Amino acid sequence: MIVNQKKIMVISNNGASPWLKRIADGLGMLGKLTVLPECGLAALDEPEEPYEIMLLDASGLEMELAERVAWLHGRFPQTPIVVLTSSPTWRRARAVLQAGASDYVRRSMEIDALLERCRSLMSWSP
Repeated sequence: MIVNQKKIMVISNNGASPWLKRIADGLGMLGKLTVLPECGLAALDEPEEPYEIMLLDASGLEMELAERVAWLHGRFPQTPIVVLTSSPTWRRARAVLQAGASDYVRRSMEIDALLERCRSLMSWSP
């Protein structure tokens, strides 16, 4: 039996971060994971099968956060985008949600809540 793996993308400019390693290990349980720095987005080809979810690390972005979310949403309109931040504010939350993000959450080493949110957004079937 062939199982169709979910495609997950994490966009982060903090490749050496212990947080990124931890989140990548956890998300790897949900499907096929791609971790990409922001500079790699311009060369990203449209995949044959769309990503089920994208997670955007808000720290260290080159483009303003709401602009990056709008760009991603315009390119991948059917893909839920979760913005992860270490310092959430209601103004940023409003801006990224209006730009097309599906959720705006605090970055944490405790990833159980994030995994549950990702499952929900991907219409996960246990």
